[in-house]
Formats: sequence, structure tokens, C-alpha cells
Amino acid sequence: MRFVACALLVCTLSLPAQQLRGVPVENLDRSVNPCNDFEAFAVGGWRKTHPMPERQATWAIRSVTQDDTWARLRTIAEDDMKKTSPKGSPAQLTGDFYGACMDDAAINSAGLKPLEPMLHAVDSIRDVKALNAAMVTMAAMGMDAPVGEGATQDSHDTTKMIAEIQIGGLGMPDRDYYLRDEARFKHVREEYMEYMKKMYALAGENAEQATTDSAAVMKIETALAQARMSRVELRDPKATDHPTTFAELKTLAPHYDWDADFKAKHIPTTGHMNVGQPKVVQAFDGLLTSVSLAEWKAYLRWHLLDGNAASLADNFEETSFAFRGTVLSGTKEQRPRWQRCVITTDRMLGEALGHEYVDRYLPPEAKARARTMAVNIVNELKLSIQTRDWMTAETKTKALEKVNALNIKIGYPDKWKTYEGVVVKRDTFLENVISARRYSVRDDLQQIGKPVDRGRWDMTPPTMNAYYNPLMNEVVVPAGYLQPPGFDPKGLDAINYGAVGVSIGHEISHGVDDEGAQYAADGRLLKWWTDADYKNFTERTACTTKQYDNYFVEPGLHLQGKLVTGESLGDLGGVNLAFRAYERSREGKGPEPTVDGLTPEQQFFLAEGQWRGALARPEMARTAVSTDPHPPGRYRVLGPLSNMPEFDKAFACKEGDAMVRPTAEQCSVW
Repeated sequence: MRFVACALLVCTLSLPAQQLRGVPVENLDRSVNPCNDFEAFAVGGWRKTHPMPERQATWAIRSVTQDDTWARLRTIAEDDMKKTSPKGSPAQLTGDFYGACMDDAAINSAGLKPLEPMLHAVDSIRDVKALNAAMVTMAAMGMDAPVGEGATQDSHDTTKMIAEIQIGGLGMPDRDYYLRDEARFKHVREEYMEYMKKMYALAGENAEQATTDSAAVMKIETALAQARMSRVELRDPKATDHPTTFAELKTLAPHYDWDADFKAKHIPTTGHMNVGQPKVVQAFDGLLTSVSLAEWKAYLRWHLLDGNAASLADNFEETSFAFRGTVLSGTKEQRPRWQRCVITTDRMLGEALGHEYVDRYLPPEAKARARTMAVNIVNELKLSIQTRDWMTAETKTKALEKVNALNIKIGYPDKWKTYEGVVVKRDTFLENVISARRYSVRDDLQQIGKPVDRGRWDMTPPTMNAYYNPLMNEVVVPAGYLQPPGFDPKGLDAINYGAVGVSIGHEISHGVDDEGAQYAADGRLLKWWTDADYKNFTERTACTTKQYDNYFVEPGLHLQGKLVTGESLGDLGGVNLAFRAYERSREGKGPEPTVDGLTPEQQFFLAEGQWRGALARPEMARTAVSTDPHPPGRYRVLGPLSNMPEFDKAFACKEGDAMVRPTAEQCSVW
């Protein structure tokens, strides 16, 4: 039976809604004009019936999907707990790891005891040689020491893996928290000092010693922060490209025992490595002589306490949450223990846990459908490149080479990690965490000096996210992303392209955003543009920077346009490419039906709004402005859609509406 349905600003012939699912119309707030505030229109109805839980720092429809994913992983982990599985098998590792995490009575009974051997080792440091050795030991456990190394592709020969020197060691989210004088940063500094004092007290220090040790930590971390580049500066890959020989590294920081460090970690000293921030390495070296041994010991004790608080007794975990959860993010209560344990199991043993997740929850047809969608979006980028009037044929050829070389990974890796050497027992949670961390560090460092393994993944299969790696020139879409409402096998193509399709397009667009555009088809850091074309390109990216500079999270606090430029370009490119790919996918098939009074085009944009739209607590928003290269969820909807004539047409928006940027100010790249 056919019927006529009228809603919003359109009245069209419709097919029965049960044939294909569209967006849930109950999520809409029809009191809002979609042309004035589309994000509120798309998700306002849902927010009225779904207030933000106290445990959330941000809140979106996809937050519920994330909770559902963790519930599935909980079922897997609990099933594994009940099995008798061979030692070292995925089921044994995940079952016993999760089981040990859930045994909060045993964790509370143990108190600080599991960490005491490491704290005693720090207390026993008597000279600089022992200090260096302690830093090596902590780095091998995946902890801020603050010096460490990691494996990375050589930016100039991406077939090879080299070492990268990493100096971390900041307990607050960013250098701005140490250096800037605005009230919001001063407040966090004060809270951080109180947090340190409380943790030292829990570890047995008296008030005077805790105050002294906290000041020592702040002294060291502030010095490291002063030498660091800003988040905006770090977005330029050329700024962190510093090929360095081992001899040059020793000259750069002569007071650290690099020989002992590299030997202990089995890192080759031949060839070259990369030092991302030489000034930080020099600052670290200076601190080795200017800071007393007692202050360094206080610093190492602090990072042992802070870095392991979530694996210790409740009083440590709750004290940590009070700062990291409440002060920095605004959350009022911790997630239930089962969720915290699932998250930790996934983070530590994600490919062991993820193997079963894929078997249960990723049908082959869903993977195939997602790949087809991704290929269609890639093809749209190729067509876009070919039709850009601001690019010459020479640059277009290079751009197409890069897109043609793009590797798309969907679902899960072809080869799974074995977690060889990881020891997990049901009654030793912190020891389990440290064993898994050691494996992660070892697994990473073992890649140095070897050919690049293009089968490795940087996200676990259940992860509800995706990424683009410019050195690999690859887009990776884990299985966790391929579920309703973002990806619905029983839904309209319009909503699949509008939600996860836009996300895939976003990652594909990163290959040609302001950072990705500096990498060639084979991942090398190499300029492949003509000067004139690159100038045209940067003028278009500057449009996005300016647009987002004018978005505010609260009065007086606006986004850093330069910090979010790459992600904003990804959003803009993603929604444009996905929309065009969707439209082209219907050629020869005819349009999809109108469902619930919403045309396919409206369904597409509503899917984007419901997938991206999100709220954030004020504390979280303030932290994100300084640290997150992604715009807030609200602006990930309003920003790109306000640049699209296709959106205006779908909702009959007109010039002067808030969702219609003036033609001269509209941003367009791909």
C-alpha cells in the first residue's frame, strides 16, 4: 500500500516504512527549525528523553552504542572466565585478566602492596647511574619515566622501521596547563598539586614530605612543558622530522646513558632514528644535572602512583578519578566496575578479546557492504581531484597516484597478535596489567630495524572508531564501527552513507588534508604539489581554520581553528564525498524510498547529525579546546553542513538562515 506522507518542509510519495529503516524520528526535535540549528533538530528529541548520565563527560547517541559494545565484550569476557582454557590462549588471557580486574575485594585487600617493589626500587636509587636504570625499567613497563622510545616508519623510506625518541612525563593534559595564566589553567594546576599530595599521603608520606615531593614533580614537569612545542606546532609533520644518528643523540643529551638504555631494550644503534622534539630532549638532559636525586625520585614515585592508580585499591582509584574524571572532564561518578574492566581488557589484550567479538558480531556481508561503501567514497575523491579547477594536471596526477595507492582495512587484522610472553593470573591484577604493558612495549620496539609490517593495526577490532595513517597511506575501520545506528544492515543506504560512510570519508579525506597532503603515495614526507597548486590548497584550508576560530564552547572561549583544521577538513571532505558516493550508488537503481516522511537526502543528513552530534560537560569542553584536534560534536554537524548547497536544497534552507553560510564564505576543498 502506498501513501502520502508530509513532514518537515516536504510532502512526497512514500513506501511502507517497515521495508527499510531510516533514522529514528523520535530523536528529532521538531520545535527547532533545521535551517537554524540542524544539530539540535537532529538529536534534540533524543536529549529530552536521555539526560546525560553522571558518568559521562560527553553524551551522544553513539555513547549508547558504545555502552552496548562494552556489554557484548562483557559477555565474551565472562564466558571466557567460566572456561578452562590452555595457558596463554586468548580465552585464558581475557577471562583471567577480566576476572582479576573484577575481584575488587582482592585488589582492596592488597592495597599498595603490588606496587611496593617498584616504589622500593626507586627509594633505593643512590646515584645517577641507578636513576638512569630506573628510567629504563619504568619505560619498559610503558610508564612515563620520562624518556622512552618507540618504533615508527622512516618518513623518508617508509619501507623501514626506525626508532623515535619520546620524552613525555607530563601529568596534566598539555603544556598550556603549566605555562598559561588564565584562571582555568591556574585552577587545574592547584587541583593537580592537591591530587599529588593526596596520592603521596595514601602511599604513606607525611604532609610535609608530600608537599615537598609535589613541588619537585611540578618543577620537573614545568621545565619539560616549557620545551615542548604547542599542539598546533606539532600538527606540522616537518616540525617533528629530525633524522638523528645514535652518536648525534648522545651529543644532544650527553648526561643520559643511551648505551645502557638501547642495550636493555634491544634497540639497534646503527643507521638513524627520529627525534621529534630535540628541545625537549635537551631540556630533559639539563634536568639530569640541575635537579637533585631526591627530586627525581619523587618524580618517579609520582608516575608510578599516578600511572597505576586505576589498577590499585579503591582509595587510589577514586583519588585519581576525582582529578582526572571530575576536575578535567566534569564527570561526577565512575563507570561501573564491569565497564572499567572491559575497557582495560580491550586496551591491554584487544586482539585476544576482539577475535571472539568479530566471530560473534561481524557478519561477512556487513564487512563486504562496508568495503563497497568505502570503495565508492574513494572513487568520489578521484573524481573530485580530476574536476578541481584550482589544480594543474601535474598535481592531479600525483594526487591520483596517492589515492590509488590507498589501502583500506575493514573489520579486523589478517594476522592476530599472540601476546606471547604475557602472564595473566586470576589473583594478580596489577601484575597482569604490567605484563601486558611490557608486551606492548616489547612488541613495538621489536619492529625497529625491520621492514614495515603493513598488516599491523593501531586499534583493536571492537573499537568504535577509525583512523588514517599517512605513513602507511591506509584507512582502518574496525568491526566495532560497523553496527547500528551508524551502520545498519537493515537500514537505508542513505543512513549508512550518512553516518559511518561520512566517517569513512572523513578518514579518506585525511590523506589530502593539511597534514596528509604533505605525504606522498608511498607515505614519504615529500612535497608532491606545484607551488601554485599548494598555495591554492592552503587558501582553501585557511577558510576552514577561520570558520572554526569563530565557534565558541562558552562565552570568551573559542576553538583553536589551527588545532582543529585537519579534523574539520576531514569532516567537510567526508560528508561531501559520502553524499556524492551515495547519490552515485543509486544510479540505475532509482532513488530510495521516502521513509517516515523524510526523503533519502534528508535521511542522509539526519544520519550525519545523529551520529556526530554530541554534548560535552563544561570541564570537558575546556580541556578539549586545548588538547583535542577534533571540534566538539555540535560543530562537527553545523560546521560542514553549513558549507553544503546540497544540505540547503534537502531542507529548503535559504540565504540568511543560520545553516547557510554566505556564498563568499563557504569552504570547499574536495
